[in-house]
Amino acid sequence: MQATASILPLSKLEPGVDVLFYSPDEKRAQRLSARLRELARVHWEDSRRFSPERWEQQHDGRQLVLLDYASDSAVASTELARQLVALSPGLPLFGVGSTAAGDASGVLAALRAGVLDFIDMDAGDEEIRGLLEHALHAPASPRAQPPSPAPRRQGQLVLLLGVRPGVGCSTLAAHLGALAMPPAPKPAPADATPPALLLDLGQPAGDAELYLGVAGDFHYADALRNAGRIDATLLRSALSRHGASRLAVLSQGAQATLPPPDAIETGLLIERLREHVDLLLCDLGGLPTRLVPAALLRAADEIWLVVDQGIAAVVSLDACLRELGQAGAHDRRLGLVVNRHDDDCGLGPEQIAKRFDLPLLATLPDRPRPLRASANQGLLLHQAAPRDPYIRALAPLRARLRTGAPGDAVAMPAWKRLFRARP
Repeated sequence: MQATASILPLSKLEPGVDVLFYSPDEKRAQRLSARLRELARVHWEDSRRFSPERWEQQHDGRQLVLLDYASDSAVASTELARQLVALSPGLPLFGVGSTAAGDASGVLAALRAGVLDFIDMDAGDEEIRGLLEHALHAPASPRAQPPSPAPRRQGQLVLLLGVRPGVGCSTLAAHLGALAMPPAPKPAPADATPPALLLDLGQPAGDAELYLGVAGDFHYADALRNAGRIDATLLRSALSRHGASRLAVLSQGAQATLPPPDAIETGLLIERLREHVDLLLCDLGGLPTRLVPAALLRAADEIWLVVDQGIAAVVSLDACLRELGQAGAHDRRLGLVVNRHDDDCGLGPEQIAKRFDLPLLATLPDRPRPLRASANQGLLLHQAAPRDPYIRALAPLRARLRTGAPGDAVAMPAWKRLFRARP
């Protein structure tokens, strides 16, 4: 049997996306191929047969190179890593192993060998695929480049796109933004940069700001005009804050007109905001898809489409997806949130998700009276009724947001949690 083989041919594979896996065990390569079947073509190379001559023949500069860090392969993989770096300076290497037994030795050996990251085979499929997808589009390893300043921080950007007005997108954005905030230290530093920022661009204008009970003099249009001057000091001093959670809010203002969706300043503003916050949550409830800033669609990490079970919302969802396709944003970043769910409605959330081939991220119950009652008291629902079914149903969405709040532990790779737990 030849040592190099494409373990699993893929019909959905994008041309040129290949992963080269060095391992003495073909079964491990088969398992890895199955986990990455929708992302990459895995080529197994028997690490025991490695030679510089064979490396020059097979490596074309496009592949990611993965090294087997199972307990019986770690020493050999570390030596192989040394040889590969000597032959191809700047080559991005990734370790592959398991942390199921709580053993961090493979991870530690891989990191000491200089790998860029570690793929835990006991992690969920989405975590593994997310890491590889990021790696496939990442720049070359810093080892191949001259010393440079530390890379800029880039916070998570999540768009909440209501497919039509009235589906509850702004209510959802206000609650998610507040719940995503980590507990403030006591006493809270007055000059702390907000970990999360809600960008309120929905229609009618200023709804999310209204639900949070905040108002300010610095709005989205002002931020666009001063995009080049955005820094931590300005964010601390100019943005409105929700009283209970300290969530920062940047709204377009009730009377403002949105700038053109292709305004060049938008891209710079989004980049600057993400440099200073862990989470940029954008409420686009009721905003026609054609008016969503193109820079937001390009930069978004995730796009959550909010619908209800009404026929009008389903028709609007279909139109929204077509417009996203025209904008080049109909891709794996999309997910579906079904709001105001009613078991007796007839059209189930799973049916909607299957009809439009979208992952169903969450189903939120119809809770108009508790939401209205808490709003009339100037409160968000979790402040008045923290165990309400609506708040509990937000858990899957909250777990996808990264701000350092308690739910973030869910999103952390298992191998990193393993090290954090070590004394």
